[in-house]
Amino acid sequence: MSDYAQSPRPEPLHLVPPELVSSPIAIPRRAGSPDLPVFMKDICFSATSSNYPQTPPLTSSLTMSASPASPQFQSPLLRTPCEIIHKVLCSSGVRDPVGLARAARTCKELGSLIYESTDTALWREIHLELYDDPRLSGTVSGGRDVVWKRSVQQREFVGRISREWSEERFGELPILLEPICSILQGLYLDIPPTAAPSNDTDSEMTDDSASSISSSASASSVDSLNIPLLEAILRSPIFAHLYYNHSYRATRPTLRPLSGQTASPLRRQTREDIHPVLSMLHCLLPPDFDGEDEHHRTHRGYLREMVYTASNYTEKNDWGPFNSDGEVDWRLLDALSSIMMANARDVIALGEDSWRLALQPLSFGLEAVRGWGWIDLRRPVDLEADDVWDWAGVEGTWCGSYAFLDYADWITLNEPRIVALRRQVGQLDLARYAEAVGDLLHMHLTIDRPCDKSKDLLPPVTSGIPTGDLLPPIHFSGSSAPTSAAWPSPAASSFVRGTVQLTADWPPQVRWTMVIRYGGEDRWKVEGVQMGGRGSKRGFFGVWTDATKELHSPNGPAWYWKT
Repeated sequence: MSDYAQSPRPEPLHLVPPELVSSPIAIPRRAGSPDLPVFMKDICFSATSSNYPQTPPLTSSLTMSASPASPQFQSPLLRTPCEIIHKVLCSSGVRDPVGLARAARTCKELGSLIYESTDTALWREIHLELYDDPRLSGTVSGGRDVVWKRSVQQREFVGRISREWSEERFGELPILLEPICSILQGLYLDIPPTAAPSNDTDSEMTDDSASSISSSASASSVDSLNIPLLEAILRSPIFAHLYYNHSYRATRPTLRPLSGQTASPLRRQTREDIHPVLSMLHCLLPPDFDGEDEHHRTHRGYLREMVYTASNYTEKNDWGPFNSDGEVDWRLLDALSSIMMANARDVIALGEDSWRLALQPLSFGLEAVRGWGWIDLRRPVDLEADDVWDWAGVEGTWCGSYAFLDYADWITLNEPRIVALRRQVGQLDLARYAEAVGDLLHMHLTIDRPCDKSKDLLPPVTSGIPTGDLLPPIHFSGSSAPTSAAWPSPAASSFVRGTVQLTADWPPQVRWTMVIRYGGEDRWKVEGVQMGGRGSKRGFFGVWTDATKELHSPNGPAWYWKT
């Protein structure tokens, strides 16, 4: 008999951390598995045998060699130098994180090395092999504390359920909505930036700052590890189920019929946003609506209704996809971007050659929403002190277009009582509607310099809601004309002017405000947000409204991207 007393069998060490599954809502359990939540049964190693040898716990940390106190019961691995143990565990964790969790349950001493060591090097190295380094994030300025083990556990959990859960288990997803959204948002926020117009690294700076800049520059030159993982999850049936079924709650209000009517055929559902992060994540990729799928058609109709409902754009949100506090309204931005990208795909499918220019921003998946980030915000050293820094990449040629409803249909949507009084009681079916798409436009923009006083004669483009102050506003002007016109043509082109500034979000978003002028008058105003931040290839999506906000003036979506 061994000199050591038999240790009690260790508690299961789960890959999913307890805080991920703690919830006041009762978690469903499968029959025959009373000890573990149903979704943890897939992650944890279920060991029913008691034949695993038990060893006394380590008294030394991972930085010291594991002493072979009981060679006849101790694994040969634990008698090797600590560097070899660390290398084996790290390689195993990178190849198969679930296998590492199972190995931790075979031996209390091994489990202590994997889960209880105060040294975070093991989980940090596993994390950096599997995912992007969050300390070089392109969306959050500066480093931050990272709980490496928990981050790996949570992301592995979401990745496994997106790959392995069948449709029969989708009913368990609502109680996981909050953690799944948080984990996916973290994957997106940790994506490193793309290469931005660089500063002169020979300028004077401290060694620490030079090292930081160099690190961020090298991070931006490599492929992202998070992008293929996140893109696979966003295209999975799991995310589609969450988005189509749990991004909003639909109710049908009780309306009193008009005089002489037995019922109101114009009654519509109202939808309450449940989780804005779902809408934000859906914005990252072009929508994949199937015209033969009734669920997809219904949802596209709901997005159309949201886009063209004039009451969604008021003075409180500066007639744009924003909240009154100056932050982005992701529900509206998701509707605007989804409708415009879906319309662009429809036009391209019809064989419109000029619209092939839209293939680039529609392609490359999440790479198209990977911007310059917020790590290096220094002015270029070769820029004159009185010159304007184009930190958003405004100057240059942009392509874009817009969409609109037939005005009679827009009135039907926004003024149902007027239509009902005229006894035109046919309901507008936006699920089967095909709105008109405008010409593809070329827009050439330049930055307004302090020396240019001619722009001072026009009314300034201002904001009525809070904005971010991390970077100064950029004022621009230029001209816009259809690609089919002999551009630039004074007869066919219009004058545009506007402002690019940051929203009040954190991380901030890039907000575009643009006024389009025809015949010496301001006609239309566009308020939009650039998906992916400054320098992203997807461009900005927004809503166009009447510049003077006349009564019963129409509105619709718009999309511009840089060529």
